[in-house]
Amino acid sequence: MNEMLEEAYKVMFTEYGDVVTPKEVAKMLGIGMKSTYALLQNGAIPKIPCGRAIKVAKLSVIKYVLQSAQ
Repeated sequence: MNEMLEEAYKVMFTEYGDVVTPKEVAKMLGIGMKSTYALLQNGAIPKIPCGRAIKVAKLSVIKYVLQSAQ
């Protein structure tokens, strides 16, 4: 993990666990569920399939935010 990402991980979204649900991703990004599922479907944010459920690594959300900010 690079230094900038490591620092961001320490301060961003600290109230969430290391693995989050699509609903939590929507809250984290301040977007709706349709937009969240679109980001997960097109691979902009990698998803972790867990049976019928979808999980997302918090680190993936942070990477997406940092990448989008550039």
